[in-house]
Order: sequence, then C-alpha cells, then structure tokens
Amino acid sequence: MRRLLIVIIFSVCGCFIYVWQQNGAVRMGLRVSALQGEYDRINAENDALRLKISSILSLDKMDKIAKEKKLYKPSEKEIQRIE
Repeated sequence: MRRLLIVIIFSVCGCFIYVWQQNGAVRMGLRVSALQGEYDRINAENDALRLKISSILSLDKMDKIAKEKKLYKPSEKEIQRIE
C-alpha cells in the first residue's frame, strides 16, 4: 500500500513538472512571436525613416529649396578664408 502511494505521488509530481514545462514553452513561444512582430514593425519604421532622410537630403530637393530661398553658389571672390 505504501509503495502504491509513493508511486502515485511521484506520478503526480512528474505530471505537474511536465505540464509546467509545456506551459513555459508555450509562454516562451508567445513571447518570441510578440518580439518578432515588434522587430518587424521597428524594421519597417526604420526603412520608412531612411527613405525620408534620403528624400530630404537628395541634391535635387536641396537645389530646389536653395532656389526658393534665393540662395546661390558664391564666387571665389566672395569666399573669405579664416585662418
């Protein structure tokens, strides 16, 4: 009778440990999935920002802005060198 009780206790403990590990694996999988989604979102945002930066820094756009503000390239005589 005593052996049966010990076998039952170990069986129940083994089942609890198995369920606990499975639960941990599922939680880890959900966390990885959430982090993957966040990574994808941040990566897309990064790509959008890089595109925005490249469009802002494009030479044609800078030239257009300079013309709108009536800026011009100075001649060599207008440049003063400070030493």
